[in-house]
Amino acid sequence: MITALLLLSVAATPLVSAQGANVPAGFEDQPVASVDAPTALAFTPDDRILVTEKRGILWVVETDERVEPAALDLSADICANFERGLLGVAVDPAFGVNNNYIYLYYTFKKSGECPKNTGGTPVNRVSRFELVDNSVAAASEEILLDNIPSPNGNHNGGDLQFGKDGNLYVSVGDGGCDLRDRSRCQGENRNARLPHFLLGKILRITTTGGIPAGNPYAGRGKRCAMTGRTTRGDQCRETFASGLRNPFRIAFNQNAAGTVFRINDVGGQAWEEINAGKAGADYGWNLREGRCKVGSFRECGKPPRGLTNPIFSYSHRNGLGCGSITGGAFVPDNAWPAAYDGAYLFADFVCDRIFFLKPGAKAGLQGKEFASDLGSPTAMALNPSDQGLYYLTFKNGGEVHRTVAMP
Repeated sequence: MITALLLLSVAATPLVSAQGANVPAGFEDQPVASVDAPTALAFTPDDRILVTEKRGILWVVETDERVEPAALDLSADICANFERGLLGVAVDPAFGVNNNYIYLYYTFKKSGECPKNTGGTPVNRVSRFELVDNSVAAASEEILLDNIPSPNGNHNGGDLQFGKDGNLYVSVGDGGCDLRDRSRCQGENRNARLPHFLLGKILRITTTGGIPAGNPYAGRGKRCAMTGRTTRGDQCRETFASGLRNPFRIAFNQNAAGTVFRINDVGGQAWEEINAGKAGADYGWNLREGRCKVGSFRECGKPPRGLTNPIFSYSHRNGLGCGSITGGAFVPDNAWPAAYDGAYLFADFVCDRIFFLKPGAKAGLQGKEFASDLGSPTAMALNPSDQGLYYLTFKNGGEVHRTVAMP
């Protein structure tokens, strides 16, 4: 992520402002609640919103108010420096019916310290917890994935989303610097190309941490769930797709009959990209960025054999100052004006905007701006109950916002 996101200091929680973003005629945008440095959100079936705070706090927002005290405080066990922290949350598909499970992605302070590029660096972890009423008992934690390296502090990924197949999808960044040679960072970092690391991948597991039968390496790889890696020359069974730099946010299409999703991969010096989630796909990092060779604006086009181009990309030379893609969401069918049917929304942290893509869009921002003056958006999702777009922003230290189409 962009440095401004990483290094935001955690301040005292402000009051919610009355200022919304600039949205099109026929829409209304309003702040809902304050949460310092918010990173991810998810909805429970009974219409509560779970919001993660970067430093390690999980909040419940109910009837447009933040519930006190916090549902869970993991800050003593979390590294929140650089891009690390409590980065993802998901709600079990059977929540409220068969269980009360939620899932969190966070950077665990394994050595008791939070350095980078040393032997004592922290690790990223995915755990399952139980949410009872508005409280989570830390003792309910069951670790599903562990020891995913966070060597350089950045490129942790961190999103958790359930597909319609009932499986949990996990986005993991490349760690910033090469695990085998810590002097090789950014475009020289090869972690995403190595199948025996969980870095630079989309992972897919069951609600208990098992391996779904359709995973590309399910029948011939090795388990990496507790180690974050396996031996060189082998593959991690948890891997669903690879070749990603920092897939900070992913988004699933609830309009689709099956599991359809997009991967918003934060670029380096040249391109931001949106990928179609496909089993076994290799999206090309650190060889490709957008539809081009890494670092290039001209050597673009058809990817080398075995690699997959994004379905959409935009250059850092876009004229709007955009340069760090974050949250994504699909517009629900028949809920918004017809101009948005089939659209995919995505946010950019740097230029404070949300854009929308119609099916078939290939490249460029194409002038399809949906909202501006968001205050550095980090994540967003459509609420099934009111069809509103809820997004997180760093405005005023951190806010949850809701955008709805007016009747």
